[in-house]
Amino acid sequence: MTPKERSTIGLHKIWSEGQGVERVSMLAVIGHVTRRAVENLRRSRITSSLTVVTIAVALSVLSFFALIVGNCAQSVQRESGEMSVMVFLRDSVTPIEVDDIKKGLSDLTQGLTVTYMDKAAALASFRAMLGDDASMLEGIDTQNPLPASINIAISDARHADKLFADVSERLASSTFIDSIRYSRSGVQQLKKLLRIVEVGGTVGMGFLLVITGFIIANTIKLALYNHRMEIEIMELVGARRGSIYAPYLLEGLGQGVLGACIGIGFVFSVYLLISHSMAQSELLQMVFPAFHFLPLSILGGIVVAGAMVGMGGSYLAVRRFLAEH
Repeated sequence: MTPKERSTIGLHKIWSEGQGVERVSMLAVIGHVTRRAVENLRRSRITSSLTVVTIAVALSVLSFFALIVGNCAQSVQRESGEMSVMVFLRDSVTPIEVDDIKKGLSDLTQGLTVTYMDKAAALASFRAMLGDDASMLEGIDTQNPLPASINIAISDARHADKLFADVSERLASSTFIDSIRYSRSGVQQLKKLLRIVEVGGTVGMGFLLVITGFIIANTIKLALYNHRMEIEIMELVGARRGSIYAPYLLEGLGQGVLGACIGIGFVFSVYLLISHSMAQSELLQMVFPAFHFLPLSILGGIVVAGAMVGMGGSYLAVRRFLAEH
């Protein structure tokens, strides 16, 4: 071979000859990656099933935890809604003056339930509260000592202190007000309980998600040993890391979504069982007056979490596998 012929062989010639090669479309690349992911699932049915079951179990625990935490938060919120700021009125107040007081508080009570209770209604409510002991109130109808009141329902215990302070400041100079009260100790306890539920639920679900990712990463790493020869060959021929990762990320995505759906289905079955049991138990009805399933936003979040955990576990597993080989 002459020097001139040798000079024509090299990267420049290879590059020049490659200019005429038809480029692969992105759609073809996606199709190739998808076929490889499906083929991996088909060839590793046992390990793939194990991964899906692992994700399903982990996310079913997460979903059940979210179900309980969500209903606890709703129960606490419902209890706070049964509390109210009570504005007690003097006996001399007229209906027109009551309407003026309510209008003066309209900007503070926007979106809240405001009710007026006259003296007769207050006495009737007190009788109902006493139940069988209401007989002790006989004879006081003509000299009813209970005042009329304007009751503002507290929709959120966390805002009760501010509402009480704002109402007290607004009515401080009114001559028609006898006193303004609300159950401060009860509200404070509800606020603490709500805070514990929210913080504990967030920390608990985050911890479960991390543990789930760790378990899934190790499960998928076990599955990758069935493809170790394929991965090593791809490394030897100079395949890009993205080409190696892509099928397994897609595989993890599918496993995560499928596992999340199975987990949600299992929790829904448990929810139906609990709802049936609650209908026959007064104790459970006292704890959860209304027991609701997870909202669509939470369900969507669980599916997304399953997809992210599956992809993340696949990524970590492939990364560790490549580092070890």
